[in-house]
Amino acid sequence: MLFDPLDSDLEVMDLFISHAHYDHARGYEFPIQKKHSTRETLELYEADTGHKIGNWQEIRSGRRLKLGDVEVEAHDAGHVLGAVQYEVITPQGNVVYASHINFTDTLLSRAAEVAPCDLLVIEATYPATSKSGPRESVIANIVKWALECIGDHMIPAFETDTIGNAQELVKIFNQWTEAPVIVHPRIARINKVYESNGIELRYTDASSEEALNMIEESRCVVIVPRRFDTTRYGNFKTAYVSGWAGTLRDSGNEIFLLNDQADLDELLRFVKEVRPKSVLTFHGASDLFSRMLSKRLGIQARQLTTEPLRKKTQVIKLDETRILTLEDRLMSFIQTPGFTYEKRDLMNLGLKEGFKSTEVEEALLRLTRNGVLKYSSTTDGYSIP
Repeated sequence: MLFDPLDSDLEVMDLFISHAHYDHARGYEFPIQKKHSTRETLELYEADTGHKIGNWQEIRSGRRLKLGDVEVEAHDAGHVLGAVQYEVITPQGNVVYASHINFTDTLLSRAAEVAPCDLLVIEATYPATSKSGPRESVIANIVKWALECIGDHMIPAFETDTIGNAQELVKIFNQWTEAPVIVHPRIARINKVYESNGIELRYTDASSEEALNMIEESRCVVIVPRRFDTTRYGNFKTAYVSGWAGTLRDSGNEIFLLNDQADLDELLRFVKEVRPKSVLTFHGASDLFSRMLSKRLGIQARQLTTEPLRKKTQVIKLDETRILTLEDRLMSFIQTPGFTYEKRDLMNLGLKEGFKSTEVEEALLRLTRNGVLKYSSTTDGYSIP
């Protein structure tokens, strides 16, 4: 079985999807294999993409699905509506796969369920430990900022994730203010799924005439997807709501750290309560997180390799002259000590210069091996040591 696959593999016919965010729900696109997920996750994906999914089987929290000599049980992940962890019960012991979890209560969900296991496979993509204070303080600051905007005859516009944070923002303004809430049509589609699953939300779709009148009168709160261009509206004042606000520091707009995903401290606490015999970490700061688990919690932990084990590594012959030329080109760009150059930027630089991605990878590997550059898995970037 495959969990949250990014690529199709016809040798594995059972796919398990943990939640509806696109980077985890790609498996829905593979038509031949059977897709397993909660009903809520399927509904969110279909509402967000407009695609109807076939060859799907519902998995419910607390109920076991038998596949051969193993059983699979879903446990609440506390992340977004329908998000789960998967426990695989085998004759040799049980394995829990946890991708994105949230280990604190929100206005819309309870903290992730703890399922003790022999082996925990956990994602190490996490926002840094929040320095914004308790969750209640973040919510209070969001409300305060929005009401001040309205008092200044400006419309507070929040850019955020369409699934998760957007619905919690609606709930915040429903619960603590009387301000009308207008949402982008894409968010309105997601809201309807939440409503059909018993979560009350009061809002107006931005495509309606009623919403246009409210915007003209500057007497509302607006919620839009990330990267939506709000600059076209002169009376909008924009804020970002995310647990991943580090990349937005230079925008000049207000930033509110509202997490729907466990930060580092919460992940450590989660693993401690799960009490696994061993841990495999993947994605994000997986190497750093595995070392941290071993040192702080005394648990046997290591980074899960992403190399496909049954596929033979293909040996690619590289032109030495081109690699040396590329090394010089990269080092003419990387000149500021202490500054981290993101790998994707260096990759784009090499591609623009006419080099292949394999050549860029090799050049960076050699520069790191020779001590010219230092690589950080936390930032996925390089710096001059």
